[in-house]
Amino acid sequence: MVQNTKQSADLSSVEFKIFTEQEKKSLFENAIDIVYEAGKITNSYFKQNLIIENKAENSFNPVTIADKSAEKKIREMIEKLYPNDSIVGEEYGEKIGSTDFTWIIDPIDGTKAFISGIPTWGILLSLIRNSKPIMGVIYQPYTGELFWGGFGKAFKKIDLTDDSPKSISVRKCKNLASAIVATSSPTIPNQIFQTGLTEIMKLSKLDRYGLDCYAYAMLAEGYIDAVIEVGLQEYDIRAPEAVVLSSGGIISNFDGSYPLTGGDVIASGDPRVHKQIISILSKYAG
Repeated sequence: MVQNTKQSADLSSVEFKIFTEQEKKSLFENAIDIVYEAGKITNSYFKQNLIIENKAENSFNPVTIADKSAEKKIREMIEKLYPNDSIVGEEYGEKIGSTDFTWIIDPIDGTKAFISGIPTWGILLSLIRNSKPIMGVIYQPYTGELFWGGFGKAFKKIDLTDDSPKSISVRKCKNLASAIVATSSPTIPNQIFQTGLTEIMKLSKLDRYGLDCYAYAMLAEGYIDAVIEVGLQEYDIRAPEAVVLSSGGIISNFDGSYPLTGGDVIASGDPRVHKQIISILSKYAG
């Protein structure tokens, strides 16, 4: 049964009330400082000849010194600023803290793009409380684009010294035939939904592939109408989740349920498109 996806945009509102305006401002400023420092590291390795390790046995899941060095820097800064909070990162796992707050790190979301010299990768950092998103940052250091969202607002700036960031929001889109839809690949490991995904991409006005976290940033900024991805980990989706929700978008699992901690995800700017996508996928879910 398809659940009401509108709930996803409201679930974190209760969490907002525990912060003063100054605390909100400080959280954003600190998160931006953290990803900026990590970005210096990733940029120093981007488009360089790196040793590439494979973390998977039966597939290709690359990692480089850039991923590891950036996460170490992010963890170091979080532990200094918020020593009692928990941390979950892609490369170095979980540190259990004593508070309700957890920082989620993906030092390079899109390592395959990174090692291919394509600037659709990004640094992801988010803060959650009791499994609900508080805030998130998507940073593409090579282009200088920084997207962040939380507390019902989302912003973008290119120059990190810019004191007047641009407010961003999703756009309206009446149906799938008018939509630009992004996904990681035309073929997915989840064979149950492969036929549905193929149908969705054919019905859309324009299909885009392999954009990693940059697709969610473009959704939040109003250039893409939906993003569909399968097999995500928590560190892949928590920052995009916060940015999408704060820009007025919707995000859910394939069956429309929420909250999410990874898995198979749909993010949309307009509820009409979101419902159409869920409806098509539900035909193949059995």
